[in-house]
Amino acid sequence: MEFGNKIRFLRQQKNLTQVDLANSLYISYQLVSKWERNVSIPTVDILLNMISIYHLPLDFFNSSYTSIEQKSEKELIFVGFIDTMTQSYTECPTIKSISIVSEIPEIKIRKYFKNINELIYAFIVDTDKKIKIEVESKILSKKNILDIFINDMAPLLYEKRLEINLLYTRPYIRNTWIMFIQNKYKNIISKHPSTISTDKFDLEYAIAILTSLISIWLSQSNPESLESFQLRIKKITEKPLSQWSLFADNT
Repeated sequence: MEFGNKIRFLRQQKNLTQVDLANSLYISYQLVSKWERNVSIPTVDILLNMISIYHLPLDFFNSSYTSIEQKSEKELIFVGFIDTMTQSYTECPTIKSISIVSEIPEIKIRKYFKNINELIYAFIVDTDKKIKIEVESKILSKKNILDIFINDMAPLLYEKRLEINLLYTRPYIRNTWIMFIQNKYKNIISKHPSTISTDKFDLEYAIAILTSLISIWLSQSNPESLESFQLRIKKITEKPLSQWSLFADNT
């Protein structure tokens, strides 16, 4: 299904006019009309914003390719995207630059992704897919949230450290990734029974703390080992902030 058809389907499902959808995203209704006619497509930030506002599945806008060959082709394109990001810190990859680096014909890349925004969105979804499934299952099992973060989520993040490091350190994608991960884990963690009576600001602070820990860890050019990170988090969460050496009263 094309992006335009999916956006039209979303509107109909939520009983929204083009003006309603536009107002919720702080854009013009003419832009929504262009999307639905496949004249243009939303930026990655807007796609993720729609997912957050309307509580959509993360892969709602993803095209589904089921054959092994199609999945393999998309994975090779993602590898080319990673290689292109690795070559330049500041320049956002283009379909053309990915084609040159990966030696995959542009026409084959455009078979799956019409432009770089579509590719970035799909890459973020793919990077996080396994992590999301695992964390959601642990949340539903009512396991302690900090325990989930240290023992279940951290190993999966470490497994994807190359991709996540690029998402955190490349200026053209960093803010999009941070917005995505904060909104997504807020939605997931809010399903945990312990958050039912939690003050909404407590939840916001908790999400900010957890995502900041991930950012500091995996933004490093050479992140500390998984075991060292797990030990560090256990250590700093065992005592209140006032007892940390940085904040302790040494007078």
